This record gives sequence, structure tokens and C-alpha cells, in this order.
Amino acid sequence: MSLIMACGLLLAGCGLGEISAQNVSGGWVRFDGSVDYTVLETFIHNSLENLQELGIDVTEAQEDITDQFLSMPEEILRGMDANMEWTVGMLLSWIESGHFPGTEQAAGEIYSFDLEVPDIQQMYTSFLEGVVRISGGELEVTDIEEEISDEVLERGTGTEIVRFCCNGKDYTYKAKYQHDWFDTGMLTFMNKVLKEQDTGSYLYVTSDGFQECIVFYCTQEWAEQFHSLLGVKLERP
Repeated sequence: MSLIMACGLLLAGCGLGEISAQNVSGGWVRFDGSVDYTVLETFIHNSLENLQELGIDVTEAQEDITDQFLSMPEEILRGMDANMEWTVGMLLSWIESGHFPGTEQAAGEIYSFDLEVPDIQQMYTSFLEGVVRISGGELEVTDIEEEISDEVLERGTGTEIVRFCCNGKDYTYKAKYQHDWFDTGMLTFMNKVLKEQDTGSYLYVTSDGFQECIVFYCTQEWAEQFHSLLGVKLERP
């Protein structure tokens, strides 16, 4: 699946298909097509400083993260230069993975997952656990059940029933089953749950341009500050 197709899948599934990607040049590609690594390094440094202002502190891992970016093929770096949301999305995904020492606290603020899920029978269980992890103790989700018939599993399409209890109230979502693809309508459903729970926070998402869905549990004000500092608009499904 291409970059644009995968990113489009996320946006369309969230009901955001009419919102175009924000293309802002990072300026690290010279006129001759070569990469100016000094400019790229400055961009990474500034991005990490802005994340620190948002409460996501990974400054301890700045050298490792910078080295990871600088080691990427120039072809990829040229493509990322024209799409800041992909660059920032990749940075966030790396932080969430816990791959770099010193990013443990920051990883707790971000939930990132591949929209093509290996364990199809635990797809929404893993998602709900991820949301709880970034909720800062505001959400308690229990009694998660995923009900899918053998017929639907064999056919690869149909409906999967997801049941769970959030902060003492029962919820049911009818997910569209499409082989091993996550139904992004679940993101919209969870925001309806959060509105009812009245926590003041919602799920906001972005992408790394591939198949990664990057999720924040935050207020609208925080999402707007993220946009102001990082130049990437977080979408509320």
C-alpha cells in the first residue's frame, strides 16, 4: 500500500476525507535535490523542543533520534521534506515505541498502532488498552469482549461486536470487519463515549504517512497548541 493510500484510509475512516494534508516545506532539500542535513538536524531539534513545551520530553534521546533520521535514505528524506505531518508523525511513532532510552515518560503520552492489525481477535482490546494507557488515569475500561462469528472470519468481511465497560457504563460498538484492518469508526465511537463521560478530553489523531495511527488523549486547547508549535493539525474523529 502506498503512502498516500494508507494515509487516505485513515482520514476517510475518520470521516476526514475532505480535509487535505497540510504540506509545509521543511527546507532541507536543496535545489539540486540533495539533502541539507544541517537544516534537517535543526528541524528535529526544534520539533523536540516544541514537544517538550507540550509536556512530551525526549531531549535525553535527541542525539539517538537525530542519528536515526540522518541515517534514512535520501529518497525518503526528500519525500518527508514536503510533508511535515509525515515527518512529525514518524517522530511520534518512534517515541511511542520506547526504542530510544530516556523516552519512557514521553511514550506514556502517545498511543501509536498499525491500522493493519496482526491479532485480529484482540484488535479492539489492544486499542482500548492503549487509550486507557494515555488517559492519565481518567478512564477505566473493563469487561472487554470481541464477538465475531466463524463465518465472518472465514469470509473476511462482515460485522464484529465489541462490548466494554468504561468508568462503570456499558457500551457496544458494531465494527466493520475487513480482514485484518482496524475499523477507524471506533475512534469516532470512543469520542462519543468520552463526550458522555465528560472528561474534557477527546481522542485526536495524526499519521506517519504509512499505516500508523497516532493517538492523543487531550483537550481541544492542547491540540490547537500542538498545531501552533509543530505545524501539524491533529484531527478529532
